[in-house]
Amino acid sequence: MNRRKPGPRPAGKKPFGDRRPNRKPDGRGPSRGPRSRPAGAGAQALNIVERKGKWPASPSAGQTNAPAGPFVPAPFRVLIAIHRPRYRGRADRAAALEGWEVVSLLNKQDPVGIVARLPGPPDILLISGDFGRQRDYAIFRAVQAGRAQGMTLVGLVEDCATPPEGFPDSAPNQLCDICLEPPYKTADLRALLTRLYTEKRGRAAPPPKNAAADGGGEEEGDEG
Repeated sequence: MNRRKPGPRPAGKKPFGDRRPNRKPDGRGPSRGPRSRPAGAGAQALNIVERKGKWPASPSAGQTNAPAGPFVPAPFRVLIAIHRPRYRGRADRAAALEGWEVVSLLNKQDPVGIVARLPGPPDILLISGDFGRQRDYAIFRAVQAGRAQGMTLVGLVEDCATPPEGFPDSAPNQLCDICLEPPYKTADLRALLTRLYTEKRGRAAPPPKNAAADGGGEEEGDEG
């Protein structure tokens, strides 16, 4: 079989299997010239502006740039749950101070639900041992979670030291922050409430709403 011998290779031309890119003398790879991108007809120079310093803090959700108004504290809330109208009236008069939110319940109303719902328990709960016809201080036990949230429980009972039958751990002086035995006078209740207000808010209690709220011997003419 006739084999064609390869003819002489032109000078400077590499064989087919040895076509490697030319490398620089230092061995860093093929030399490539700088690429230039043709500028378009409407091309413009890119201006880079360097900002120094920090960006201002972004306002959080709910914040606005409007100036903040004067701080208005939450109203002082008192819940009264006393069975006998005579004692309930004295507590109402004792708590009738300017700016206070006072709610006085009747026997069929539920103090437990009011303590548990928003915006949270009242600052003070005045409750009698016979409110709601309870016999074993069941309501006292049911509102203990409110005490853990800052509510002061003031109990008005006949005997603060004796627990009810079947509940040895439910003596009133253990269930209450303050336990009071009769007589319950308006002046004494007012002094107690104003002292608790000062302890909680750090300032003197406000004045009474009117002269009748001061009470002055009305205990003798109470009914119920």
